[in-house]
Amino acid sequence: MAMSTNANSLYVGSLITSVIGAALLLFGDFAAWEWWNAYLQVGAKGYLDISFDNMLVAPFLLVAVGSLGFCAYFSYLGIMDNLDENLTRLSIFFAIGSIGIQLGVFIIFALINIIEDNYWWADVGFYGGVIGGALTLGLLYMAQQQRTKGK
Repeated sequence: MAMSTNANSLYVGSLITSVIGAALLLFGDFAAWEWWNAYLQVGAKGYLDISFDNMLVAPFLLVAVGSLGFCAYFSYLGIMDNLDENLTRLSIFFAIGSIGIQLGVFIIFALINIIEDNYWWADVGFYGGVIGGALTLGLLYMAQQQRTKGK
């Protein structure tokens, strides 16, 4: 019983961190740069903007948001004890994929702006998405370990 209660609390934590991470990634700015007094922002909400740079980045970040959304759904299934062992592994891969997409987009963004000699910075969407994804990954992994130890 204690194992199940501990695993459920880990799933609750992963649900919270994945929802917060996805919300910050979706509604916050991912990164921004300044070039000759022109301030530009890049984010997952860029599909609403007309900027060409946002149109290139937004689909990748929306996939990361969707991955965190799947992690939230799998966490919900874990809370209800309806999560299969294969889905537990899949949720961990979704969390890794979300972090990988975000870091890949940010590395490309940083390299382009370093080459162009622009003033650039990471914003709340990057930090919220990566930290939320990392916490979700850790909590899902610990919940999986707790469930396999309890069997």
